[in-house]
Amino acid sequence: MRILYCIPSLYNPGGMERILTDKINFLLDRSNIKVFVVTTDQMNRELFFELHPKASVINLDLDFDSSFSVSMIKKYYAIKHKLKLYKHKLKEIIVQNKVDICISTGGKELEFLYKLNVDCKKAVEMHFAKEFRKQFLVARKNNFIFSLLGDFRTKQLIKQTSSLDAVVVLTEKDQKEWQKTHHNIYQIYNFSPIKIHTKSNSKLKRAIAIGKLDAQKGFDLLIDAWFLKKTQLEEWTLDIFGQGEWKDMLQKKIIDYQLQDNIYLKGVTNNVEAELETSSLFLFSSRYEGFGLVLIEAMSVGLPIVSFDCPHGPSELVIDNGLLVPPQNVEKFSEAIIKLTSDENLRVEMANNGIERAKLFSQEYIMVQWINLFNQLIK
Repeated sequence: MRILYCIPSLYNPGGMERILTDKINFLLDRSNIKVFVVTTDQMNRELFFELHPKASVINLDLDFDSSFSVSMIKKYYAIKHKLKLYKHKLKEIIVQNKVDICISTGGKELEFLYKLNVDCKKAVEMHFAKEFRKQFLVARKNNFIFSLLGDFRTKQLIKQTSSLDAVVVLTEKDQKEWQKTHHNIYQIYNFSPIKIHTKSNSKLKRAIAIGKLDAQKGFDLLIDAWFLKKTQLEEWTLDIFGQGEWKDMLQKKIIDYQLQDNIYLKGVTNNVEAELETSSLFLFSSRYEGFGLVLIEAMSVGLPIVSFDCPHGPSELVIDNGLLVPPQNVEKFSEAIIKLTSDENLRVEMANNGIERAKLFSQEYIMVQWINLFNQLIK
Protein backbone atom coordinates (compact mmCIF):
# COMPACT_ATOMS: atom_id res chain seq x y z
CA MET A 1 0.00 0.00 0.00
CA ARG A 2 1.22 3.52 -0.84
CA ILE A 3 0.08 6.50 1.21
CA LEU A 4 0.80 10.17 0.57
CA TYR A 5 0.42 12.81 3.30
CA CYS A 6 0.06 16.50 2.45
CA ILE A 7 1.13 19.00 5.12
CA PRO A 8 2.26 22.64 4.82
CA SER A 9 5.60 21.98 6.54
CA LEU A 10 7.46 19.89 9.09
CA TYR A 11 9.78 22.54 10.56
CA ASN A 12 7.34 23.66 13.27
CA PRO A 13 7.36 22.08 16.76
CA GLY A 14 3.56 21.82 16.71
CA GLY A 15 1.30 18.97 17.77
CA MET A 16 0.14 18.20 14.23
CA GLU A 17 3.73 17.95 12.97
CA ARG A 18 4.72 15.78 15.90
CA ILE A 19 1.82 13.33 15.67
CA LEU A 20 2.16 12.98 11.89
CA THR A 21 5.89 12.29 12.18
CA ASP A 22 5.30 9.63 14.86
CA LYS A 23 2.50 8.12 12.79
CA ILE A 24 4.70 7.85 9.70
CA ASN A 25 7.56 6.36 11.74
CA PHE A 26 5.21 3.73 13.17
CA LEU A 27 3.89 2.75 9.72
CA LEU A 28 7.38 2.43 8.24
CA ASP A 29 8.66 0.44 11.21
CA ARG A 30 5.74 -1.94 11.66
CA SER A 31 3.95 -2.36 8.34
CA ASN A 32 4.58 -2.83 4.63
CA ILE A 33 3.09 0.58 3.84
CA LYS A 34 5.23 2.97 1.78
CA VAL A 35 4.84 6.61 2.82
CA PHE A 36 5.31 9.83 0.83
CA VAL A 37 5.12 13.33 2.32
CA VAL A 38 4.43 16.46 0.25
CA THR A 39 5.03 19.89 1.80
CA THR A 40 4.28 23.32 0.35
CA ASP A 41 6.11 25.63 2.75
CA GLN A 42 9.18 23.83 4.09
CA MET A 43 11.44 26.31 2.26
CA ASN A 44 14.76 24.55 2.96
CA ARG A 45 14.21 24.52 6.73
CA GLU A 46 15.19 21.47 8.75
CA LEU A 47 12.62 19.00 10.05
CA PHE A 48 11.91 19.67 13.71
CA PHE A 49 11.11 16.04 14.60
CA GLU A 50 13.17 13.07 13.45
CA LEU A 51 11.52 11.35 10.49
CA HIS A 52 12.08 7.74 9.42
CA PRO A 53 14.76 7.56 6.68
CA LYS A 54 12.43 5.44 4.51
CA ALA A 55 9.91 8.28 4.24
CA SER A 56 9.95 9.94 0.82
CA VAL A 57 9.69 13.71 1.38
CA ILE A 58 8.88 15.99 -1.55
CA ASN A 59 9.21 19.72 -0.78
CA LEU A 60 7.41 21.81 -3.40
CA ASP A 61 8.38 25.13 -1.73
CA LEU A 62 5.39 27.01 -3.12
CA ASP A 63 5.56 29.43 -0.16
CA PHE A 64 1.87 30.08 0.49
CA ASP A 65 2.92 31.73 3.77
CA SER A 66 4.45 34.74 2.03
CA SER A 67 1.14 35.47 0.27
CA PHE A 68 -0.60 36.35 3.55
CA SER A 69 1.46 39.49 4.15
CA VAL A 70 0.39 41.32 0.98
CA SER A 71 -2.78 43.26 0.10
CA MET A 72 -6.06 41.40 -0.36
CA ILE A 73 -6.05 41.66 -4.17
CA LYS A 74 -2.41 40.59 -4.52
CA LYS A 75 -3.05 37.80 -2.03
CA TYR A 76 -6.00 36.49 -4.08
CA TYR A 77 -4.06 36.28 -7.34
CA ALA A 78 -0.87 34.96 -5.72
CA ILE A 79 -2.69 32.11 -3.99
CA LYS A 80 -4.75 31.35 -7.11
CA HIS A 81 -1.56 30.99 -9.16
CA LYS A 82 0.12 28.82 -6.53
CA LEU A 83 -2.94 26.60 -6.17
CA LYS A 84 -2.94 25.93 -9.91
CA LEU A 85 0.72 24.96 -9.73
CA TYR A 86 0.16 22.84 -6.60
CA LYS A 87 -2.75 20.99 -8.21
CA HIS A 88 -0.67 20.09 -11.25
CA LYS A 89 2.35 18.95 -9.23
CA LEU A 90 0.32 16.91 -6.72
CA LYS A 91 -1.51 15.07 -9.48
CA GLU A 92 1.80 14.30 -11.13
CA ILE A 93 3.25 12.94 -7.87
CA ILE A 94 0.21 10.76 -7.18
CA VAL A 95 0.24 9.25 -10.69
CA GLN A 96 4.01 8.70 -10.90
CA ASN A 97 4.18 7.01 -7.48
CA LYS A 98 0.96 4.99 -7.88
CA VAL A 99 -0.43 6.35 -4.62
CA ASP A 100 -3.34 4.38 -3.11
CA ILE A 101 -4.48 6.94 -0.53
CA CYS A 102 -3.83 10.69 -0.51
CA ILE A 103 -4.37 12.28 2.91
CA SER A 104 -4.64 16.02 3.51
CA THR A 105 -3.96 17.48 6.95
CA GLY A 106 -6.18 20.47 6.19
CA GLY A 107 -3.80 22.56 4.08
CA LYS A 108 -4.21 24.31 0.73
CA GLU A 109 -4.75 21.02 -1.16
CA LEU A 110 -8.27 20.92 0.31
CA GLU A 111 -9.18 23.68 -2.14
CA PHE A 112 -8.94 21.20 -5.04
CA LEU A 113 -8.40 17.65 -3.72
CA TYR A 114 -12.10 16.74 -3.89
CA LYS A 115 -12.15 17.40 -7.65
CA LEU A 116 -8.65 16.15 -8.50
CA ASN A 117 -8.90 13.57 -11.28
CA VAL A 118 -6.67 10.78 -9.94
CA ASP A 119 -7.15 7.06 -9.32
CA CYS A 120 -6.66 6.99 -5.56
CA LYS A 121 -8.70 7.32 -2.40
CA LYS A 122 -8.83 10.83 -0.93
CA ALA A 123 -9.04 11.63 2.75
CA VAL A 124 -8.47 14.42 5.24
CA GLU A 125 -7.48 14.14 8.86
CA MET A 126 -8.91 17.18 10.60
CA HIS A 127 -6.66 18.42 13.38
CA PHE A 128 -9.10 21.27 13.95
CA ALA A 129 -12.79 21.74 14.67
CA LYS A 130 -15.32 22.09 11.84
CA GLU A 131 -15.41 25.88 12.20
CA PHE A 132 -11.64 26.29 12.54
CA ARG A 133 -11.48 28.72 9.61
CA LYS A 134 -14.03 30.98 11.32
CA GLN A 135 -12.33 30.52 14.69
CA PHE A 136 -9.03 31.58 13.14
CA LEU A 137 -10.54 34.79 11.73
CA VAL A 138 -12.69 35.77 14.73
CA ALA A 139 -9.88 35.16 17.23
CA ARG A 140 -7.91 37.89 15.43
CA LYS A 141 -10.72 40.37 14.75
CA ASN A 142 -14.11 39.69 16.30
CA ASN A 143 -16.56 41.72 14.23
CA PHE A 144 -19.53 41.13 11.94
CA ILE A 145 -17.52 41.12 8.70
CA PHE A 146 -15.00 38.57 9.91
CA SER A 147 -17.76 36.43 11.39
CA LEU A 148 -19.62 36.47 8.07
CA LEU A 149 -16.45 35.65 6.18
CA GLY A 150 -15.82 32.83 8.65
CA ASP A 151 -19.28 31.35 7.96
CA PHE A 152 -18.55 31.46 4.23
CA ARG A 153 -15.21 29.70 4.73
CA THR A 154 -16.94 26.98 6.80
CA LYS A 155 -19.43 26.38 3.97
CA GLN A 156 -16.50 26.09 1.59
CA LEU A 157 -14.88 23.50 3.85
CA ILE A 158 -18.09 21.46 3.94
CA LYS A 159 -18.21 21.45 0.13
CA GLN A 160 -14.52 20.55 -0.16
CA THR A 161 -14.77 17.55 2.18
CA SER A 162 -18.25 16.06 1.72
CA SER A 163 -17.28 14.00 -1.36
CA LEU A 164 -13.94 12.72 -0.04
CA ASP A 165 -13.63 9.03 0.78
CA ALA A 166 -12.97 9.77 4.46
CA VAL A 167 -12.95 12.68 6.87
CA VAL A 168 -11.18 11.63 10.06
CA VAL A 169 -11.89 13.76 13.14
CA LEU A 170 -10.26 13.72 16.55
CA THR A 171 -13.11 13.84 19.07
CA GLU A 172 -16.60 12.44 19.59
CA LYS A 173 -18.02 15.97 19.70
CA ASP A 174 -16.42 16.69 16.32
CA GLN A 175 -17.88 13.46 14.95
CA LYS A 176 -21.42 14.45 15.93
CA GLU A 177 -20.98 17.93 14.48
CA TRP A 178 -19.58 16.71 11.15
CA GLN A 179 -22.25 14.02 10.78
CA LYS A 180 -24.85 16.77 10.46
CA THR A 181 -23.55 17.46 6.93
CA HIS A 182 -21.39 14.42 6.03
CA HIS A 183 -21.71 10.65 5.61
CA ASN A 184 -17.98 9.93 5.41
CA ILE A 185 -16.90 10.65 9.01
CA TYR A 186 -14.54 8.50 11.07
CA GLN A 187 -13.33 9.34 14.58
CA ILE A 188 -9.81 8.40 15.75
CA TYR A 189 -8.09 10.03 18.73
CA ASN A 190 -4.50 11.18 18.60
CA PHE A 191 -2.08 9.06 20.60
CA SER A 192 0.43 10.28 23.16
CA PRO A 193 3.99 10.67 21.80
CA ILE A 194 5.18 10.16 25.40
CA LYS A 195 5.33 6.76 27.07
CA ILE A 196 3.10 6.62 30.13
CA HIS A 197 4.98 7.02 33.42
CA THR A 198 4.72 8.92 36.70
CA LYS A 199 7.56 11.41 36.96
CA SER A 200 6.09 14.87 37.45
CA ASN A 201 6.98 16.49 40.75
CA SER A 202 3.91 17.70 42.64
CA LYS A 203 6.09 19.55 45.14
CA LEU A 204 7.78 21.94 42.71
CA LYS A 205 6.05 25.30 42.57
CA ARG A 206 6.26 25.47 38.80
CA ALA A 207 3.37 25.62 36.31
CA ILE A 208 3.86 25.11 32.58
CA ALA A 209 2.05 25.95 29.33
CA ILE A 210 3.05 24.91 25.81
CA GLY A 211 1.85 26.10 22.40
CA LYS A 212 2.20 28.61 19.61
CA LEU A 213 2.22 32.22 20.75
CA ASP A 214 -0.89 33.30 18.87
CA ALA A 215 -4.58 34.09 19.33
CA GLN A 216 -5.69 30.46 19.36
CA LYS A 217 -3.60 29.41 22.37
CA GLY A 218 -4.89 32.25 24.53
CA PHE A 219 -1.75 32.93 26.55
CA ASP A 220 -2.94 36.54 26.95
CA LEU A 221 -5.90 35.15 28.92
CA LEU A 222 -3.56 32.94 30.93
CA ILE A 223 -1.39 35.92 31.91
CA ASP A 224 -4.54 37.85 32.88
CA ALA A 225 -5.67 34.94 35.06
CA TRP A 226 -2.28 34.71 36.79
CA PHE A 227 -2.30 38.47 37.43
CA LEU A 228 -5.67 38.27 39.22
CA LYS A 229 -4.11 36.04 41.90
CA LYS A 230 -0.64 37.58 41.73
CA THR A 231 -0.14 37.88 45.48
CA GLN A 232 -1.21 34.26 46.13
CA LEU A 233 1.17 32.99 43.43
CA GLU A 234 4.31 34.84 44.49
CA GLU A 235 6.16 31.58 45.24
CA TRP A 236 5.12 29.98 41.94
CA THR A 237 6.56 30.41 38.47
CA LEU A 238 4.87 29.90 35.09
CA ASP A 239 7.00 28.89 32.10
CA ILE A 240 5.37 29.30 28.67
CA PHE A 241 7.06 27.36 25.85
CA GLY A 242 6.48 28.25 22.21
CA GLN A 243 7.13 30.77 19.46
CA GLY A 244 4.81 32.92 17.37
CA GLU A 245 3.49 36.28 16.29
CA TRP A 246 2.25 37.31 19.75
CA LYS A 247 5.61 37.05 21.53
CA ASP A 248 6.21 40.80 21.86
CA MET A 249 2.63 41.51 22.90
CA LEU A 250 2.74 38.81 25.58
CA GLN A 251 6.10 40.01 26.90
CA LYS A 252 4.73 43.56 27.16
CA LYS A 253 1.73 42.28 29.11
CA ILE A 254 4.06 40.45 31.52
CA ILE A 255 6.06 43.65 32.05
CA ASP A 256 2.95 45.83 32.44
CA TYR A 257 1.66 43.44 35.13
CA GLN A 258 5.12 43.39 36.80
CA LEU A 259 5.24 39.60 36.54
CA GLN A 260 8.80 39.32 35.18
CA ASP A 261 9.82 37.30 38.26
CA ASN A 262 6.95 34.85 37.89
CA ILE A 263 6.11 34.34 34.20
CA TYR A 264 8.75 33.51 31.59
CA LEU A 265 8.49 33.08 27.81
CA LYS A 266 10.96 30.24 27.28
CA GLY A 267 10.88 29.82 23.51
CA VAL A 268 10.85 26.40 21.86
CA THR A 269 11.90 23.29 23.75
CA ASN A 270 13.36 20.17 22.14
CA ASN A 271 12.41 18.10 25.17
CA VAL A 272 8.74 18.55 26.06
CA GLU A 273 8.78 15.47 28.25
CA ALA A 274 11.57 16.76 30.51
CA GLU A 275 9.83 20.11 30.97
CA LEU A 276 6.55 18.41 31.89
CA GLU A 277 8.29 16.11 34.34
CA THR A 278 9.79 19.04 36.25
CA SER A 279 6.45 20.82 36.72
CA SER A 280 3.51 20.43 39.10
CA LEU A 281 0.68 21.91 37.04
CA PHE A 282 -0.24 22.19 33.35
CA LEU A 283 -2.26 25.20 32.16
CA PHE A 284 -4.26 25.08 28.91
CA SER A 285 -5.78 28.41 27.87
CA SER A 286 -6.82 27.87 24.22
CA ARG A 287 -9.74 29.78 22.73
CA TYR A 288 -10.39 26.80 20.44
CA GLU A 289 -8.75 23.48 19.67
CA GLY A 290 -8.96 20.50 17.38
CA PHE A 291 -7.89 18.15 20.12
CA GLY A 292 -5.10 19.34 22.40
CA LEU A 293 -2.33 16.76 22.02
CA VAL A 294 -0.29 18.37 24.77
CA LEU A 295 -3.06 17.53 27.24
CA ILE A 296 -2.40 13.82 26.68
CA GLU A 297 1.33 14.44 27.04
CA ALA A 298 0.68 16.09 30.40
CA MET A 299 -1.54 13.19 31.47
CA SER A 300 1.13 10.68 30.42
CA VAL A 301 3.65 12.01 32.95
CA GLY A 302 1.09 12.47 35.72
CA LEU A 303 0.54 16.22 35.53
CA PRO A 304 -2.75 17.75 36.77
CA ILE A 305 -4.43 20.20 34.39
CA VAL A 306 -6.40 23.44 34.44
CA SER A 307 -8.11 24.03 31.09
CA PHE A 308 -10.73 26.16 29.40
CA ASP A 309 -13.61 24.00 28.18
CA CYS A 310 -13.07 25.30 24.66
CA PRO A 311 -14.35 23.61 21.49
CA HIS A 312 -13.23 20.86 21.01
CA GLY A 313 -11.17 18.31 22.88
CA PRO A 314 -10.58 19.27 26.52
CA SER A 315 -13.93 18.01 27.83
CA GLU A 316 -13.12 14.50 26.53
CA LEU A 317 -9.63 14.56 28.06
CA VAL A 318 -9.89 16.51 31.32
CA ILE A 319 -12.32 14.71 33.62
CA ASP A 320 -10.99 13.61 37.01
CA ASN A 321 -7.41 14.57 36.17
CA GLY A 322 -7.87 18.33 36.25
CA LEU A 323 -10.27 21.26 36.38
CA LEU A 324 -12.35 22.53 33.44
CA VAL A 325 -13.63 26.10 33.46
CA PRO A 326 -15.97 27.94 31.05
CA PRO A 327 -14.33 29.14 27.80
CA GLN A 328 -12.34 32.38 28.16
CA ASN A 329 -13.58 32.90 31.74
CA VAL A 330 -10.42 34.41 33.20
CA GLU A 331 -11.74 34.70 36.77
CA LYS A 332 -12.77 31.03 36.95
CA PHE A 333 -9.45 29.99 35.43
CA SER A 334 -7.65 32.03 38.06
CA GLU A 335 -9.66 30.39 40.85
CA ALA A 336 -8.88 26.93 39.46
CA ILE A 337 -5.15 27.71 39.46
CA ILE A 338 -5.34 28.66 43.14
CA LYS A 339 -7.35 25.55 44.01
CA LEU A 340 -4.59 23.31 42.66
CA THR A 341 -1.54 25.34 43.65
CA SER A 342 -2.76 25.43 47.26
CA ASP A 343 -3.55 21.71 47.56
CA GLU A 344 -0.68 19.28 46.96
CA ASN A 345 -2.83 16.24 47.83
CA LEU A 346 -5.37 17.21 45.15
CA ARG A 347 -2.56 17.60 42.62
CA VAL A 348 -1.29 14.09 43.43
CA GLU A 349 -4.79 12.60 43.16
CA MET A 350 -5.44 14.21 39.78
CA ALA A 351 -1.98 13.22 38.54
CA ASN A 352 -2.72 9.55 39.31
CA ASN A 353 -6.09 9.79 37.56
CA GLY A 354 -4.36 11.28 34.51
CA ILE A 355 -1.98 8.34 34.28
CA GLU A 356 -4.94 5.95 34.13
CA ARG A 357 -6.75 7.99 31.47
CA ALA A 358 -3.60 8.24 29.35
CA LYS A 359 -3.68 4.47 28.82
CA LEU A 360 -6.63 4.97 26.44
CA PHE A 361 -4.33 6.89 24.08
CA SER A 362 -1.43 4.51 23.56
CA GLN A 363 0.25 4.56 20.15
CA GLU A 364 -0.31 0.86 19.44
CA TYR A 365 -4.03 1.05 20.19
CA ILE A 366 -4.62 4.13 18.03
CA MET A 367 -2.46 3.03 15.07
CA VAL A 368 -4.38 -0.24 14.73
CA GLN A 369 -7.46 1.90 14.06
CA TRP A 370 -5.62 3.84 11.34
CA ILE A 371 -4.36 0.72 9.60
CA ASN A 372 -7.85 -0.79 9.71
CA LEU A 373 -9.24 2.37 8.10
CA PHE A 374 -6.60 2.26 5.34
CA ASN A 375 -7.49 -1.35 4.56
CA GLN A 376 -11.18 -0.51 4.57
CA LEU A 377 -10.70 2.35 2.10
CA ILE A 378 -8.66 0.21 -0.28
CA LYS A 379 -11.17 -2.62 -0.23
